[in-house]
Amino acid sequence: MARCLVPGATTGATTGSTTGAETRTDYGRLSLPQFALCGCLYLLFPAAYAAGTSSTAVFNLSDVVVSGSRSERPLADTPVRTQILDQATIQRLHSRDLRDALRIMPGVQLREIHGKSGEEVYLQGFNGDRVLILVDGLPVSASTGSTVDTSQLAMLDIEHIEIVPGAASALYGSAAMGGVINVITRKHQNSDQRLSGHASLDSGSYGSRQLDESKVSGEQHLNASVTQILGQSELRLGIDQRYSSGYDLNPDSWSSDGFSGSKTNLSAMLARNFADSQWRLNTERFEEDSETRRAGTSGSDGIKRELLQRNRLALQGEWQSRIGQWQLQALHEQQDDQSDQLNNDSDIPAGNLWRDTQYQQQKAALQWQYSLDSALGYGAEMVAGVEGFRESMEQDKNEIKLTDEGLGENDQVSQRPDGTYYVSTNEVPYAQRNSREFFTQLIIPLGINGDVSTGGRWQNDSDFGKFFSPTISVRQNFQWHDLQFQWRQSAGLGYRVPNLKNRYFIFDHSVNGYKVLGSEDLTPEKSRSLQMSFSLTDNEHFHAELALFNNRIQDLIEAQDSGESEDGGRVAIYRYTNFANALTRGYDLSLQWQLLPGLQQRLSFGYLDARDLDLDTPLINRARHHAKALWLWDISHRLQLTLSGEYQGEHISSISEADSGSSQLNVSPAYSRWDIKGSWLLTPRTSVYGGVNNLFDTVRDSADAYDRRPVFGRMPYAGLSYQF
Repeated sequence: MARCLVPGATTGATTGSTTGAETRTDYGRLSLPQFALCGCLYLLFPAAYAAGTSSTAVFNLSDVVVSGSRSERPLADTPVRTQILDQATIQRLHSRDLRDALRIMPGVQLREIHGKSGEEVYLQGFNGDRVLILVDGLPVSASTGSTVDTSQLAMLDIEHIEIVPGAASALYGSAAMGGVINVITRKHQNSDQRLSGHASLDSGSYGSRQLDESKVSGEQHLNASVTQILGQSELRLGIDQRYSSGYDLNPDSWSSDGFSGSKTNLSAMLARNFADSQWRLNTERFEEDSETRRAGTSGSDGIKRELLQRNRLALQGEWQSRIGQWQLQALHEQQDDQSDQLNNDSDIPAGNLWRDTQYQQQKAALQWQYSLDSALGYGAEMVAGVEGFRESMEQDKNEIKLTDEGLGENDQVSQRPDGTYYVSTNEVPYAQRNSREFFTQLIIPLGINGDVSTGGRWQNDSDFGKFFSPTISVRQNFQWHDLQFQWRQSAGLGYRVPNLKNRYFIFDHSVNGYKVLGSEDLTPEKSRSLQMSFSLTDNEHFHAELALFNNRIQDLIEAQDSGESEDGGRVAIYRYTNFANALTRGYDLSLQWQLLPGLQQRLSFGYLDARDLDLDTPLINRARHHAKALWLWDISHRLQLTLSGEYQGEHISSISEADSGSSQLNVSPAYSRWDIKGSWLLTPRTSVYGGVNNLFDTVRDSADAYDRRPVFGRMPYAGLSYQF
């Protein structure tokens, strides 16, 4: 216990050292009110009274990461710039999903997926189509087009998150032009504790903006996990469920801004350690059952319903042999997405539409890692591997029409008792593509303070042929007293083949006046990426980094207005096409600093210039300026407070054609958002937590179609957590 000084009190002698020692106070000279006050102050603010309080490091170059080199290396030794978000910070942010965790990361911008209930990642000006999101090194299926919805990935048993900005095609192949985000889950560890687990439940309210104001809670979140260890084996089960009762910025209109329904993640993991190998089998299931109010296709009030199920099975193994370390990965993932557009009025069935998209992906990879310390010096390493990938999709549509005119040859039609027609269409016949790939990377030491890394990936795609993506990077360390300076520079080629969704998928959002159709005539995208970073740290209390980037993209694939329309001109038709050569360049400046014992500060500022070089116009949905701030305050061993802030400058959200024929740039306003969170440890096993998201209620103007500020406003919430 720390010594407590209050007016009128005297202190007794102290014993022990200044670290972890007990300090004795002459409580006999304290009155009861003074004693109570002293106790309360100690519980709440011991850091203010304790001398020599130790603090944890805010940055540690010895943290082990895998994404930058595809092998486990300390953060200081990874050949390319790698950002890491640790488990403790994820928990303090009360992150419900990947979106919540990434919000504070330097250089990351999040944007709403139009027509969906989630958000996608933008990294160095590349949108979610070109940022590869992995879970333990294996890809996640995109829910819309080619974009992964970050709100579908729960923070269940997460160890940390790694981000590698810039072209990573040489190590990770197609879709990694903008970088890689790798979610690392907890690995099997031998422990004397046979049974362990945790459970948390929280609830929040949007007040008058909830669709059902009679409910006290507008959102609920359940997260639970249990682990059983049996000798060298481990079994882990987990569930994460997010429920929303619906949300609307404008109660005077029927259409809503936030979904009502649930998103659920279920997981099971079985791991086994052998004498010279480790194996792990993961199975996961994601379910989304959500509804959003929309105007129906007939003009009446209606809903858009999303029923999505994704099943994932992954096998991973590692073993050691005389010729190096081996790693095997195998993945099977199947996704069924049913999207319905329905009228509320049962007397107007015409226009009701049910669309079902089935998507599968399989991947198998064998990787070899070999140390070349004896030949080339300490830290020398060769990594090589082969991969096989396959994806397939099929899409069907069922709808009710007033007539049977204008139907296709393969449409199946049946007349309903009310005289309307039920039409079934196989919109996208079964399609598939596959690829075979080989990659290699060699890390060569440059003395004891640096290294050079070079490698590449050869890809043979069933539809687009062969391509080779090379990369080279250089890292150098300089030590001066307690400070360590690091310099990294890398150059590489990125490559992205149009996937099946780019070529065949039909994203029907007729209720919002548009459709996006795939195109079979697309060609692969290519990019050239230059990255440079400088960092300075004392490896304990201070870390500063400046990162610069320049990316040039050729044959960029985007959805473009085709000039076609349906339904009497009410529904515009967009098609994917190669139409742009683009440039993204800028810098990210970040600072992590321990201001006081128990108080950490993380600040970042980013500048981004992203433009279409052919038209000399900005790329949409990319803010030129963005800044982030995070303060982590350990007030006591029981009480923690977290304050986070985000600023995004104005950006172009849409480009339309003006009456004069020139391009009209439609601007989304700048905004700032602040969150405050806290937790109180009731017992060693139980804690209460809560906070306010979007503290100052920064929201968009629902009447402005180009406003991309946050949809969800202020939400106070509270929860209870228990671990055993």
